[in-house]
Amino acid sequence: MPGGVHYISGPIKVIIGACALVGAYFVLDYFLTYTADAYVSADVVFVSPEISGFVTEVPIPRNEPVKAGDLLMQIDREPFALAVLEARAEEMQALANLRRTEVEVQVAESAVTAAVAKVANLSAQQQRFEELTDNGFVTQQRLDNITLALEEANAETQSARESLRAVAHQVEVMRATYEAAQAAMSLAEYNLERSSLTAPADGVVSEYAITPGGYALQGVPQLALITNSNWRIIANLIERHAARLKPGQTVYFQVSSDPYRIHKGTVRSIGRGVSRRDENPRVMPYIPLTTDWIRLSQRFPVEIDMGPLLDHHTPMHGGDARVFIFH
Repeated sequence: MPGGVHYISGPIKVIIGACALVGAYFVLDYFLTYTADAYVSADVVFVSPEISGFVTEVPIPRNEPVKAGDLLMQIDREPFALAVLEARAEEMQALANLRRTEVEVQVAESAVTAAVAKVANLSAQQQRFEELTDNGFVTQQRLDNITLALEEANAETQSARESLRAVAHQVEVMRATYEAAQAAMSLAEYNLERSSLTAPADGVVSEYAITPGGYALQGVPQLALITNSNWRIIANLIERHAARLKPGQTVYFQVSSDPYRIHKGTVRSIGRGVSRRDENPRVMPYIPLTTDWIRLSQRFPVEIDMGPLLDHHTPMHGGDARVFIFH
C-alpha cells in the first residue's frame, strides 16, 4: 500500500470493536457490582388480635407516628368482662368446695383417731379379762362381749379409714377443679386485656381497612406497624456477585427518597440460600426468576446497613434503591 500504511477493513473493525466491548464488559463486571433490584426495608409488625370481636375504636390516624404502648385498636370489652365475672364466680365456688372437703378430711381424721383409740382401749380390756377369766374372776360371757366389741371397733376403724381415703381423694379432685377454675380465670383476664391492641414498638401505622363496627377475627392481621428499627437495604444480587461479598464490605447506594445523593453503607449479611419455588410457608427467600418473558439469573438477597443516612433522613419502607459495590 502507498507509504506503507495498512488499512483495516470494515468487518475486522467491527470484530475488534465487539471484542473490546465484551472485554470491557467482563472487566467492569469483575470489578463493579451494580443492581437496581434493591429496596429499603424495616421491621414490620402485622398486628393481629388474639381474640375475635367487634371493633369499637381505632384511634390512630393512618401513616402517623406512634409510641410503644399506644392503643391501636379496641375490641368490644363487654363480652370479655362478663367472662371474667363468670370465671371469678366459678373460681370462688371451686374454692368453697375445696375448703369444705378439707374440713371433711379433718372430721374423717378425727373419726379415725377416735376409732383407733377405742380399739386400743378395748384391746387392753380384752387382755385383762382373759387373765381374770383364767383366774375365775370374770365370766366367759363378759369376755365374749368385750371380744365382740373389739371386733366391732376394728370394723369401725377400717370404715373410718376408708372414709378418710375417700374424702382425701375428693380433696384432690376439688383442688384440681379449683386450679382449673384459676386457669380459666387467668385466661378470661388475659382475653380481656388482649381486647386492647397496643403498639409493640415505636413506628408508623400504615394504611388499614378496619373501622369501628367491623368484626376482627382472631389471628387475622388488621394493622401494619412499620417500626423505627432495623432499617436496611435488601439487594438481590446474581450469584457470582453475591458469592464474592463479605460482611463489613463497603457499599455505595442511592435511595429514591433521597435521589440526588450517593451514600456509604456496609454489607450486613449475604443470603446463602433461596427457594426455587414459591411455596407456603415461605421459610426461605423466594426471588422470581422471570420478568414477563425474560428469565433472569438466580439472585440472592444481601442485607446492607444504611450507615449515617439514617441520622438525618427517614427512608420509606419498600422504596427503590440502587447499589454499587467495588471489588
